[in-house]
Amino acid sequence: MKVNLRIVNPELTREIAITYHQAISQMATTKRATRGDAHRMKELTWRTWRGWVVFLLAGTASLASGLALATSSVLSSPIYRADNYYQGRRKLENVRKGLSILKGEVAHHPNDYEAWWRISEYDCYLARHLADRQAKPIFEEGIAAGRKAENLNPKRPEGYFWTGANEGLLAEASNLISGLRMVASVRNEMQKVMKLAPEYQQYGAERILGRLYFRLPFFAGGNKLLSIHLLENCLKRYPDNSLTLLYLADSYRAVGRREDARKLLERMLKLCPDPIYGPEQADNQAAAREELQKYFNE
Repeated sequence: MKVNLRIVNPELTREIAITYHQAISQMATTKRATRGDAHRMKELTWRTWRGWVVFLLAGTASLASGLALATSSVLSSPIYRADNYYQGRRKLENVRKGLSILKGEVAHHPNDYEAWWRISEYDCYLARHLADRQAKPIFEEGIAAGRKAENLNPKRPEGYFWTGANEGLLAEASNLISGLRMVASVRNEMQKVMKLAPEYQQYGAERILGRLYFRLPFFAGGNKLLSIHLLENCLKRYPDNSLTLLYLADSYRAVGRREDARKLLERMLKLCPDPIYGPEQADNQAAAREELQKYFNE
């Protein structure tokens, strides 16, 4: 976004210019004043400094006015309004409202990268909270939006990440054969994210790859030990990420490390509320309670 710090009032602009030139002229006059004309020098000095103060204050006011206009423009933008709804995503209706705004934006501005990758992200969140039959077309829409973002800006990570995230979840919601067909694409998307911005979504690409190796059958490349290695690496960097804790607990349990899995699930329930990923943390903590009840209620 380009911020236009224009001076709004043309009369103020003219007054600033006049005051500035008067100040410069008076400074030159001051230099030529004789020592004997002390009173004249004092008056000229005062007028000179007053001119500079007026100039600076007026310029500051104009700058503030320009910043206010720029801020107003940002606050009224479709992206900002959509993100505001997404902050309240625990209510799915807010996600749908945000999507509606973003789809209106790309209808008028089809090359808006920021809108396209957000559509992919919002679709991913929405679909995860729906039944499989309802979720599949939304995952597919998210994949298409993510690919559009990739094409618009191949040097940014968001398009690749949300394309791969939607593909991975669609694979889980599909039958085995259909799901396996998406594995190579998910891996490719995440590898691109790891090259461009490995810390995006708190090492989200590496986390998804770790989950991928956990979910895959061994004949399709599944590897529980590799899953654990990748997820432990994520956890070292972001020890309070609830999704990493949940995924790693599953991988530990799969290789017989039940006590380590239980400790991670209990640790997750003691996390402080996450100001950014609060809705996701609440979902993951609910899943942790279910797993503790199902696998560790001895």
